[in-house]
Amino acid sequence: MARESQIGKWNSPSGLLRLQRLAMHGLTQAEICEQIGVPVRTFRRWCTQDPRIKQAISVGAEAALASVENALFKKAQSGDLGAMCFFLKNRDPEHWSEHPELRGYDGKVVFVDDIPKTAAPKPAQAAAETQQPDHP
Repeated sequence: MARESQIGKWNSPSGLLRLQRLAMHGLTQAEICEQIGVPVRTFRRWCTQDPRIKQAISVGAEAALASVENALFKKAQSGDLGAMCFFLKNRDPEHWSEHPELRGYDGKVVFVDDIPKTAAPKPAQAAAETQQPDHP
């Protein structure tokens, strides 16, 4: 029960700000829990009980993601070929995929689950197709 009483420390304005900062540094939920000395299960319960805690983590994580996206974008704009390729493949896979053979007639990506199944060739037909002439 002592851990449950700690929620008051973390749902205060200063506690929420600290949680947000930890998430902004890219820490996972498990790493945040380690930093604040609370089991992950307890922390997840707190997120359910108090939406402000969940929102603080979410806002921090979104800020971290935006920061990395911005850095990648700047790197791509500076001419870094690897960053450019990564950015284009992830942001516009319809036009920048490495696997054009996985595209349908309309140019859109085809997923394996969308490919119609065909019947396997009959054994006689398969044997006739695989026979090769003898070579001396």
